[in-house]
Amino acid sequence: MRLAADDVTRSLAASWRLLRADAKALPDLDLSRDGFWRSYLALVLVVPSMIPALAAERTLAGLSNSGGLFDAPGLIAAIVTAEILAILAVPALLVGLVPNLTHNPRFTGFIIAWNWAGILSAALMAVPATVFALGWSNPGIAGFQSLAFAAIVLRLRYCVARAAFGPESGVAGAIACASLVADYAVLKTFGLAGF
Repeated sequence: MRLAADDVTRSLAASWRLLRADAKALPDLDLSRDGFWRSYLALVLVVPSMIPALAAERTLAGLSNSGGLFDAPGLIAAIVTAEILAILAVPALLVGLVPNLTHNPRFTGFIIAWNWAGILSAALMAVPATVFALGWSNPGIAGFQSLAFAAIVLRLRYCVARAAFGPESGVAGAIACASLVADYAVLKTFGLAGF
C-alpha cells in the first residue's frame, strides 16, 4: 500500500472543501478499506508541520535554533507524540464511548476524513509557529495567532463530523468540543505551548 500524488492532492483538496462546509467533498476521499489504511499512512505528511512547532517550542524554552534544531530528543519526542495524539484522540475516544460505532459505515468515512483533515490542521497550526520561530511575533501575539488558527481547525473538525454523520445527527458540535478538550489535554500532558 502506498500513497500516490493524485490521492494526496485529491484528499487534501477534499479536506479544504470540507473546511468550507461542502459536505459533497466527502465522497472525493477514498472511502474504501484501502483508503482507510492509506489515511493513516498519510499521517506521515504531518512531519513537515512539526518543524515549525519544534522551532517555536525551542524558542520558548530558550534554546537556540541556529545551533541545531534536532539536538533536544525529548522535545522532539514530545512534539511528534502530541501531533499524532491530537489527530487520533477523538476517534479513539469515540470508539471507547460507543464501541458499536465501528460497525457504522459513516464512522469509517469520518475516520478517513478526520485523518486527512488532521494533516490540514497541522499545516494550519504551523503558520503561527513559523511566524513566532522566525522572530516576527512575540509570545503574546503568537498565542493570539494560534487561537485564531485553532478556531479555523475547530471549524474544520466540526465540518468533517457534520459531513460524515449528517447534520441531523447533532453530534458534530460534541465531536468538535471533544477535540478541543483532547487537544488541551495533550498539550498540557506534554508541557507544550500549542504551536
